[in-house]
Amino acid sequence: MAKSIKSSAELRELSAYTLIHEEYLDDIKSAGLIFRHKKSGARICVLSNSDENKVFCAGFRTTPENSTGVPHIIEHSVLNGSKNFPSRDPFMQLAKGSLNTFLNAMTYPDKTIYPVASCNDTDFKNLMHVYLDAVFYPNIYKRREIFMQEGWHYELESADSELTINGVVYSEMKGDLSNPESVVREAIQNGLFPDNTYGVNSGGNPDHIPELTYEYFLDFHRRYYHPVNSYIYLYGNIDVEERLEWLDREYLSHFDIISLDSHIEPQKEWGGIREVKKTYSVGSEDDVKGKTFFAYASLCGDVTSVEECIAWDVISDALIYTPGAPIKQALLDAGIGRDITGGFNNQMLQPFFTVIAKDAKAEDKDRFYEIIEKTLREQVEGGINKNSLLSAINSFEFRWREADYGSTPKGLLYIIFSFGSWLYNEADPFSYLKRNDIFGSLREKINTGYFEDLIQRQLLESKHTLHLVVEPERGLVDRKNEALRAKLAAYKDSLSQKEIEKIIADTKALRDYQSAPPTEEEQNCIPSLARSDISREAPPFYNEERHIAGVPAIFHDVETNGIAYVKLVFDADGIPASLLPYANFLCNVLGNIDTAEHSYLELANDIGINTGGIDFYISVTHKCNTADEFKLYTTVAFKSLSSKVGYAMKLISEIIETSNFRDTKRLREILGEIVSRNQSRFSGSGNYCAAARALSYFSRASLASEMLNGIAAHETLKADLDNFSDKGARISEILAGIAEYIFAKDKLLVSVAADSEGYAALEAAMPEFTSKLLSGKPCGEPEPLPVPQAKNEGFMMPIQVQYVARCGNFMNAGFKYSGALAVLTTALNIDYLYKEIRVKGGAYGQSCSFLPTNGNVTFTSYRDPQLRATDKVYRKTGDFIRSLNIDEKELTKLIIGTFSRIDSPKSSRQKAEISLNAYLSGRKYESVQREREEALDVTLDDLCAQADLVDAVMAQGYFCTIGNEAKLRENADMFGELKTLS
Repeated sequence: MAKSIKSSAELRELSAYTLIHEEYLDDIKSAGLIFRHKKSGARICVLSNSDENKVFCAGFRTTPENSTGVPHIIEHSVLNGSKNFPSRDPFMQLAKGSLNTFLNAMTYPDKTIYPVASCNDTDFKNLMHVYLDAVFYPNIYKRREIFMQEGWHYELESADSELTINGVVYSEMKGDLSNPESVVREAIQNGLFPDNTYGVNSGGNPDHIPELTYEYFLDFHRRYYHPVNSYIYLYGNIDVEERLEWLDREYLSHFDIISLDSHIEPQKEWGGIREVKKTYSVGSEDDVKGKTFFAYASLCGDVTSVEECIAWDVISDALIYTPGAPIKQALLDAGIGRDITGGFNNQMLQPFFTVIAKDAKAEDKDRFYEIIEKTLREQVEGGINKNSLLSAINSFEFRWREADYGSTPKGLLYIIFSFGSWLYNEADPFSYLKRNDIFGSLREKINTGYFEDLIQRQLLESKHTLHLVVEPERGLVDRKNEALRAKLAAYKDSLSQKEIEKIIADTKALRDYQSAPPTEEEQNCIPSLARSDISREAPPFYNEERHIAGVPAIFHDVETNGIAYVKLVFDADGIPASLLPYANFLCNVLGNIDTAEHSYLELANDIGINTGGIDFYISVTHKCNTADEFKLYTTVAFKSLSSKVGYAMKLISEIIETSNFRDTKRLREILGEIVSRNQSRFSGSGNYCAAARALSYFSRASLASEMLNGIAAHETLKADLDNFSDKGARISEILAGIAEYIFAKDKLLVSVAADSEGYAALEAAMPEFTSKLLSGKPCGEPEPLPVPQAKNEGFMMPIQVQYVARCGNFMNAGFKYSGALAVLTTALNIDYLYKEIRVKGGAYGQSCSFLPTNGNVTFTSYRDPQLRATDKVYRKTGDFIRSLNIDEKELTKLIIGTFSRIDSPKSSRQKAEISLNAYLSGRKYESVQREREEALDVTLDDLCAQADLVDAVMAQGYFCTIGNEAKLRENADMFGELKTLS
């Protein structure tokens, strides 16, 4: 328990609050307390413990009535200035000048939350202050421009210009709903919940966002953003009494309880099955055969019963997610869909279960639903595979106890979990934080028919089921865009001269608002820290060279709480260039295909029962301080309890030695999943894909990466899938050959972070493991990589936004890395690029990076309505840097923001991974320390001196975009070649 927690008696004496409930939560080692603020009615949850990564969250139940995206637009807008913090972008000022470990806001179907986190006490208090001021006293009532910028607005530069619509959320949701999976998700909720708040899109549908008025927007905030409708969280090692007294004094005491109904009316069951049809856009020349989505969805589960909801997660894992799971396999065996997904969603009052088939044939609709019903009945009558249930339960328990959520503070995840009960049942705020006993209870129920009974009662006897078909429609996006242009042109024609002048004036007012330099008050209103708050010493690398059974090993001496994190790293250099796509395909196959001892379903179950997961992947590691030297490594990574290390090694040995690559039916299934998921990746994360492609124009290392897992690999594998009957046998031989080459003892390096028991178990298992490794025989004639070429491609997709990338390399231009570039990155991302591309341009996101290890530079935009204008911003970056004129206080903020990113808390697993990556790349601690000191001591002159470096990179001219077909064709002169990406 945290040293700062007061006794119950002391906390009961807080006159402004009533202590409603308290209990010790052993799962998360926290004291849980629920308070009600007497005057305002605010609810406060305290999770007090010794975690220094403190989290604050203000949440509100927000129940929209339409798909204008009003809760989402408010989420964006309130962070654009408030009563006590009138800066136009306090969110970015916090990103720049705080040591936050998390800073964001999120809109859900029925709630909006504003979480922040920091390990620094002063910083944490500052973050709380700014966020509470934002939600309760935003400047949205004073500045209509905030609504216009973040939501939507008409743009008209002159009377002769074309009338258009822009806005950050508008662009974000155009990008989101360009992804067919998002169309399917929206249609499922629309279809399941036609009569309540869940039937609308809380994020906003671009077809309806322009229907939102400024007045309705303000009314929504007035209605829902009152303390009586709030759910406020404090997590970590916090002085609870001090924070609660401050919260009352500064905010809650200024509000009185009001009558506010944000009650969520449950959707009434309709007593059977409903069928719904929708369409999504594909390219104007795309083949639509085999591009249909089918979805089965049914209400099930009780959101207030944690055990039942976890049971449904287990059922989903056992029936859909696991390789060879019955529903998934039955559909694949029937040739229905290339990728089967779905699962259980309990992020709302009425949870539901889904099965989704992607890339199916339209004529298979009836068979899809028949197979699901038949398979569900078979599972009830014959019983679900007991090992599949046990594997799923053990996997969920492993992740819960490990509590490693990457860069997201675990306290925030606990808060989000808590919302799962508190939002719907105020008497039960902590049930989702008490899971340890539930896992044991569910294991005991495996043989009782409990899981089968849930399926029978809640699916097979469901009175509320949706059958959804989402079909491809050629050129839908372009037709909708043309219809919008025509509608806007007609609207403009209908306007009077005075009305046109008003839109022009509004456009100019918004531009003036966005372009005006900050006042002194705006610059100084956001509290910040000092350089002295940052340690001058870089965190260490945890690398100790050893040998285990004659194999080189790196031991990472970090606390792992009884979990062993092991990586078996194989040198993969020498794979012929044309086989690189198959090297990555191999990693997707291993562990997902039969072995001599297990079917792939049995193998998946065995892995889940006995480990925390086994993963295979291949990656490019750049050699430090070189522009283009690199190595390929294939890694087998696993985590397990120390007592299970030996068993995990036996499973890996079995997979490497005896995987059945001759099973071409299974290879085709896995290949179909890869191709299908790549298509989603390109439309959903096109910024990364476009940057990777642009880097491949000049870098051999990046070209290798592109051929492993980029657009180049996708094109190869898609062609193989389309002609698999001819190519399957050859692909089988290729995979076997690559495995034979890679998995040899003389190519192996071991990375281990474990306690003494886990390390000893690894030592004991290694001799047998290495004795069964393969020959290392070459898998083909030597074949070097092609010479990189500056293609400057535009990839056309049926999407409504662009992902614009411009890349280069400063080492190739004769420059060296210094810590000043780390600070410059912060300045560009938070100031220049943010203002020009997001605020003015309307893109949802933007980013740049300068890699210290190899000199690669990337500039990217995300869900961007622009193209040429964005590239112009990139190319003018050098001018911005030269003209940079900031005082010492602003410079210090940039340094603080830089180290907020660098010094974010790391889990034991992350510390081991960072250390291993440094070892493999040759990155020295001395370099990291020098760069840290350079960043801490940076001057304005140091930043301005980087302008020539950026100009040199821009002059290299490497450019790639993934975007809307019509937009790219309109700007064809920007590209060396236009291609369709499908």
